[in-house]
Amino acid sequence: GEGGWSMGKVEVVQVQDGGASFALGTAEADQQTWCNLWMLCIKNFCRIAHDTRYALVSAPAMECLERALLAADVDAPYASAWRDCYDQILFPMVSSKFKAASAAGQLPAEALCLSTLLLLCKSFRNNLYLIMRLAELHMLWLRLLGLLEAFKQRIRAPARDPISNNIVLVLKEMLQALHSDPQFQQVQQASGQNMWALTATVIDAFCPDLRGELEPSAWIPPPTQHQQQQAAEQQQQQGEGGEKG
Repeated sequence: GEGGWSMGKVEVVQVQDGGASFALGTAEADQQTWCNLWMLCIKNFCRIAHDTRYALVSAPAMECLERALLAADVDAPYASAWRDCYDQILFPMVSSKFKAASAAGQLPAEALCLSTLLLLCKSFRNNLYLIMRLAELHMLWLRLLGLLEAFKQRIRAPARDPISNNIVLVLKEMLQALHSDPQFQQVQQASGQNMWALTATVIDAFCPDLRGELEPSAWIPPPTQHQQQQAAEQQQQQGEGGEKG
């Protein structure tokens, strides 16, 4: 069937043919309203998909969640909207559902959590260009790594299935993107943490083979502006010393 919520210029979600479509209003107030309702949709799609009481609609709920996170026509106008989506909804929900499923020995529920984690990773990768500008980048990145580590028994090489293998591929793409973006180095300096060292430590716990697949330079952060300046000064001093000799 067809249905939807409309508030002014905002068409929040319309379900058609088993899918969900999203459209964004133009006014700033409309955009903020859209973000709030879009996050509510994500929260409820995720809850329904993982609730055994709604097992018959779990698959359609996952399809709606995938569209809400990955569809090309879903363009949250604020980086903070993605931050709140990950930090307040997806990180805690996926973590709690996976802990409950693991404690109960529910393998199908664990597999569903792994599928949701893949959607989360793909969404995070797709929005890195926005997230990179957030002061909380280091916090979000470390939370994502911590969540991946919680799934380490399913992500380690011998136990990988197609879904967990795709998670590793997406993680590899994110590492390459972060390494090549100067903005990441600026955020790392502002945070006062060596995020590459922390990343390498966490990844080695569940995905040591990934380090071997990446170029060695990917684990060596590019020199900062201060380091470049120091190197230039040292070269200049060495040159002056050679001239005097």
